[in-house]
Amino acid sequence: MAALRGIGAKLSENREKVTSALLLGSFVALAVRSSEQQRELDDLEARKASIRAANSAMSSAMWAWREELFALAAKPSPPITAARLRHIYGEEEPALPAPKQPGSDAEEESITIA
Repeated sequence: MAALRGIGAKLSENREKVTSALLLGSFVALAVRSSEQQRELDDLEARKASIRAANSAMSSAMWAWREELFALAAKPSPPITAARLRHIYGEEEPALPAPKQPGSDAEEESITIA
């Protein structure tokens, strides 16, 4: 118990120094943590930039392959049809005009509203 009283007496004598030391230790700990977090953020931002560049490169490559496939489909004996490529890429088929019936003389009337 006497040891505790001795420590308590020393602390009461140097209360300001102890408080300052604790505050200084806290600031140092926060600075170290902040530095580690900043380093982690920098690494993540570099990784993000790298991933975006890779994504852009892959997108460009895929677009070039798509264009090459459509160019192949336009050749006389294509290995794959353009209709199949449109289906693969999820594009709509171009609408074909409806053929007229040979026996119908009915013409479309235009309606105007005044």
